[in-house]
Parts: sequence; C-alpha cells; structure tokens
Amino acid sequence: MAGRLEGKAAIVTGAGSGIGRAAALLFAEEGANVACADIDAQAAAAVATAAGARAIALTVDVGSEDDTTRMAAETLEAFGAIDALYANAGVDSVGRAADVTLDEWERVIRIHLTGVWLCARAVLPTMVDQGRGSIVAQGSIAAVVGIREIAAYSAAKGGIVALARQIAIDYGPDGVRCNAICPGTVWTPLVERTYAARATDSANGDAQSLAASRHPLGRLGQAAEIARLALYLASDESSWTTGAVHVIDGGRSAA
Repeated sequence: MAGRLEGKAAIVTGAGSGIGRAAALLFAEEGANVACADIDAQAAAAVATAAGARAIALTVDVGSEDDTTRMAAETLEAFGAIDALYANAGVDSVGRAADVTLDEWERVIRIHLTGVWLCARAVLPTMVDQGRGSIVAQGSIAAVVGIREIAAYSAAKGGIVALARQIAIDYGPDGVRCNAICPGTVWTPLVERTYAARATDSANGDAQSLAASRHPLGRLGQAAEIARLALYLASDESSWTTGAVHVIDGGRSAA
C-alpha cells in the first residue's frame, strides 16, 4: 500500500532530534523524499541515514537567509519538487519581559519567528510554481495561553501563529496551504536539558512531574504524537485545511 506522502518531497527543520527527528523518520516511512535540515551537521546526517536512501542531510541555520535559500535550492535539485515544509526548528528560553536581555530576545525571535518566515519564503516560489504545497509551522500553546516566565518564547510563537494565518490567506489562491501546530510540553532532549537545569520544586517533586500534572491527561507529550499531526497536515488528507491552529497539548489549554 502506498504511503501517505508517497512520491512527495519534504523538508523538516530541526530534524536532528526530538519532534523533528520523529517527523523526518515518519515522513520517510510514509514514502517521502526528506531533506533533514539541522544546525548540527552530524545530527542531520545521522537522521538522514536512518531515514533511508531517499533522504538527504542539510546543515542549516534557520535564522540565516543564505542557509534557508540554499536549503530550498538543494532540496529542489535533489528531488525536483518541494511539496511540504515542516518548520520545526527552535530553542528554549526562560525569563519575564523585564528580565530578558535584548540579545536573548533577538536570538529567540530570530530562530523561531524569523526562522519560520525565512524557511517559508525560501520554498514559496517553488510551491507557487507547482500550484501545490503545504507549510506546517511549529507554534506552541504558549502562543494561545499565558505561561509564566517565557516572554520571548511566547512572543515568537504567537508571531508564528499569526504568520501561518497570513501565509494561508495570501497563498491559498496559489494552491499553498499553511497551518500551525501548537503542542503542549513534549518530552524531547531540549526539554530534558531545560528541566535538568532548573531547581526541583520541593512541594511537587521534580520539574517533569510538575509539568505532567498540568496536563489533564496526566503526562507529557511524545515526539511521535506531534509528528503524526505534522504528517496529516503535510499530506493530501488535509487538503481543505489551511490557516488553522492545531492545539495538541494533553488538554492543558482547556484546563
């Protein structure tokens, strides 16, 4: 039976670990040619090898105009098309609005919001020429509900959601769709490192248990669960879905 992305060409940013890795492997399993893009060259190469012969590895800083332009060009050269972009790459950040430094603010905005914009800008001409394409932008529930002490991260993710809607409106007539995924806390290497650096809460146990307790389903998300939603949005199964914000958070934003 044909895979859900059979014959399609996809780019996954932040493919070296976590949600990006899970998505790159799943996309390949479902028949896609996958460009595994990550700022960590070794991690990108390892995932591309695991994804199989139809995958390529690209070293990409998503906040770089030159890198994202090259990413699109090399993907097009390798596969002859760009059918889907999962703009997933990101970094963590902690701090209230008055505490975040300008350097940290600009770093987070550059990698998250500017990064999604640059990646989308790089692939849109090809998608418009093809008359088809799906862009999946990685937001966060921090874009739709308030979460303490992550001012720069929340602002960047809110901007990504707004940008996804704008791309959907502007490029829908060209056959290009754009949707945002807004996960709750997902247990990834990035989250694990972040929590390990924080002090434990004496009243509520470790940070992981405390975070899990805030989700009505009682646990953190898994990378594979977010990857499956990205697969749906990248595939033709979601052909009438665009400009939507897809919250996948174990019920946290409903609580």
